[in-house]
Amino acid sequence: MKVIDIENWKGKEHYLWFKDYAHPYYGITSKIKLTKFRKYQKENNLPFYISFIYTVVSALNECEEFKLRIEGENVLLFEAIHPAFTVMTDQGLYSNCFVKYEPFDKFLETANLAIEEAKLGIPHGPELQKEVHPLALYFLTSLPWLDFTSVSHPMTADPTDSIPRIAWGKFYEEAKDMVMSLSIQVNHALVDGYPLSLAFLKIQEYLDQPEMILI
Repeated sequence: MKVIDIENWKGKEHYLWFKDYAHPYYGITSKIKLTKFRKYQKENNLPFYISFIYTVVSALNECEEFKLRIEGENVLLFEAIHPAFTVMTDQGLYSNCFVKYEPFDKFLETANLAIEEAKLGIPHGPELQKEVHPLALYFLTSLPWLDFTSVSHPMTADPTDSIPRIAWGKFYEEAKDMVMSLSIQVNHALVDGYPLSLAFLKIQEYLDQPEMILI
């Protein structure tokens, strides 16, 4: 982690423009193609949810703007960001999991355990929260029962809240491709439209080459 020198930072103008907005957040929802990803995931008997989370986080960690966070008057740049994601429990309510971003084999093992514990109502993640900065997270969730064209997220009243929110819906076949809606919400003080677009493109690139990520 390092502190950004705001005065000499390329993002200074946008940061100063949006940082004091009461609601500086915006999001984009776009269709992504899962055809190659699904084929690889099924052929290798990998869980869809964990594999997709890992692919998205891997892609976003290639985008510098998505590793920026606001803390007080500082902008921080983290080396890596870790996923915090929802899990449906046996009570029909969502719970949260925190899993460290690591090589996929280790991540898969840890995430499987975290999900099983969450389903039973066992809190998972205190160890990670001690090890990882509380801002070094992505918030991820899904609504696999329906397709959507937009989504909004509950937000705090603090305009420095700069953790991206990622959500996706039901995947289905369209013109011989498997497609799904993916939504990403960001703080405009840190992420402009161009890097957000690049993030979608990077995610699609990784979905088209799952063998490069899920190893």
